[in-house]
Amino acid sequence: MKSLRKLASGNTPEERATRRIVMALSISAFAEWGGASAVLPLLPVYLRHKGSSVALIGVTMAAFFAAAVVVQYPLGRLSDRVGRRTIQIAGLITYAVGSVLFAFISAPLAALAFRALQGAGTGIVDVANSATIGEVVPEHQRGRAYGALYGTRTVGMAIGPFLGGLLGIGGMRWLFLAAAAAVLIATVPIMMFTPRFGGHEPLRASERTPLWRNRSVLGVAVAFLAGGVVVGMYEVCWSLLLTSRGAHPWELGLSWTLFAIPFAIMSVPAGWLVDHMDRRYLIAVALFGAAFFAALYPFIDSVAWLIGLGGAEAAAVALGGPAQSSQLAHSVSARELGRAQGAVSSAQTGAMAVAATIAGVLFGVHIWLPFVLASGAVLVCAGVCGLLFRGVPGRATGGLAVGSGLAMSPVPAPGIAPISSGGNALERAG
Repeated sequence: MKSLRKLASGNTPEERATRRIVMALSISAFAEWGGASAVLPLLPVYLRHKGSSVALIGVTMAAFFAAAVVVQYPLGRLSDRVGRRTIQIAGLITYAVGSVLFAFISAPLAALAFRALQGAGTGIVDVANSATIGEVVPEHQRGRAYGALYGTRTVGMAIGPFLGGLLGIGGMRWLFLAAAAAVLIATVPIMMFTPRFGGHEPLRASERTPLWRNRSVLGVAVAFLAGGVVVGMYEVCWSLLLTSRGAHPWELGLSWTLFAIPFAIMSVPAGWLVDHMDRRYLIAVALFGAAFFAALYPFIDSVAWLIGLGGAEAAAVALGGPAQSSQLAHSVSARELGRAQGAVSSAQTGAMAVAATIAGVLFGVHIWLPFVLASGAVLVCAGVCGLLFRGVPGRATGGLAVGSGLAMSPVPAPGIAPISSGGNALERAG
């Protein structure tokens, strides 16, 4: 919470509103991801006990990502029109409904549909949360704001699986209901403290620049895609790798916790670095770090070393999220930030789904294959990002938020769409 206290530490109405919004989003993300992640360690086993085949379990888990891909771009674009809060609440309620249905209906095909419903809800909320920060937080403080959001979310993801594991398979019904309750609790800070404004007027055709022509947005999308490749591969292969090295079940859980804790701790300095250094270089550090560790893991036999290196990786890759989201918020106007966030999130989620689908097959061919291929893909993405980011501004200007009417619009670099004012969002907050 240190980054939250430092964020917008002044006492003007705009600064206090900004601080309340970031705190509300962070607390909401903690509750949402704490509840949502509580079911993850036992969900595949639970589905197996309820009659799902191994193949159907894989499809059910992939349905989460597939549903998120389907909704993230159109709902992100809709948030530009109807307001972020409406989309955030809708996404949280959607996840809660899926969890409640899971608690009472466990037929295999129904479980697939409910998991897709959960994925759609989570995907919607992630896009709207990121777009809200990009819209209302001054550019020179966005790194710390995104760091607070990602850090508290990761703390929730560290605590949730631990608590879920205590209940066991026999308590899964109550776990689903608890997850639904936690996600509904996450709506409270959103409703109390985030902006109530109803969105922006749509851009005229002459004002709208296709995202694919904006090199900064494309660079961020490629970085998001690289992250999706690695995460999707780890979803399938990390536990398999540890198990092949003789890890006990408790060590699998420990590896997750010892990744999440350094990631959350690093979110504070990572946010500060994003606000004071060139975001493009920080994105590069995160990508090269992810590629290095992915290529290293399969050649290590020690479980202790694997778990320890996972914590080191977390410290490196924690730079990526705040830097990428801050760069994206700088690259487009507030009136199309939801659309842009939806596009890059779809790229990441789609990459996760594809990587998770093929990683198991590659692992069966040879243990090192999915790790090395994922590392190579990230390196290629890092090179593409370097080309796309050439000549693109990567430092915070020190001005106010692009989305606020108080911001001065910088002259865009070649390939970046002009940034226009979208009205003072903070005046409509609270």
